[in-house]
Amino acid sequence: MAFFSTSRVRLVGGVIAYGTGVGIAYEIARPIPPLPSCKERCCTFNQLAPGYDREIERDESSSGILDLRRQLGAQARGRVLEVAGGTGRNVPFYSSRVSSLLITDYSEPMLQQAARKVAEGTAKSGAALDRNRVTLAVVDAGALALPDKSFDTIVDTFGICSFEKPEAALQEMKRCCADDGEILLLEHGVSSWSVLKWWQQHRLNRHVVRWGCYWNRDILELVEQSGLHVRAVERRHLGTTYYLRCSPTPG
Repeated sequence: MAFFSTSRVRLVGGVIAYGTGVGIAYEIARPIPPLPSCKERCCTFNQLAPGYDREIERDESSSGILDLRRQLGAQARGRVLEVAGGTGRNVPFYSSRVSSLLITDYSEPMLQQAARKVAEGTAKSGAALDRNRVTLAVVDAGALALPDKSFDTIVDTFGICSFEKPEAALQEMKRCCADDGEILLLEHGVSSWSVLKWWQQHRLNRHVVRWGCYWNRDILELVEQSGLHVRAVERRHLGTTYYLRCSPTPG
């Protein structure tokens, strides 16, 4: 009986090892598609918009991303600018501490979904945001037509991976933030684990084609190079999720 059990375990292990090897070989051998252009990525965002919330809701809920959005929304105060607001997934988490909210995105279909959330006025933060104080605008994050130092809080969630020029977008956030203001970033980027980092690089082109985002960018490096001062940082999911609180000036 023991011999049978040992043989069975070896057989199962062999099958798993064989299947894994075949899967890895197939993955490595698959042709890699070319990276899409900026225009093609914009089309991807537009096409994703109608079903985007439905596709990622379960993953964000089970992974704790929604909790991080809730935490971020609770910290926003005063005049708030949200860059790359997408379908407005942060809207339910803003509170009455927000005196005005400008939500921007480069994709009009995405903002149409956000407008629906604003109209519904559903709050998950415990203190509803006054929807009459919310404005939505189609804007390029790398060239914000907004005055210097005009916002108390600037929010960006999962935008740095999608910007054509992330450095320019971060510089614009810094320019538009008041000296005593805060920039809140919830991003995904390169892992702190070498194996996963390799996988992100290997799958990069397919991921960009599917979702329009570069998931292997070094978020901390980009933020620091922009001149922002990182006040607090938290990383989750093997280092691929970054939560940062930054200021435009030291202290």
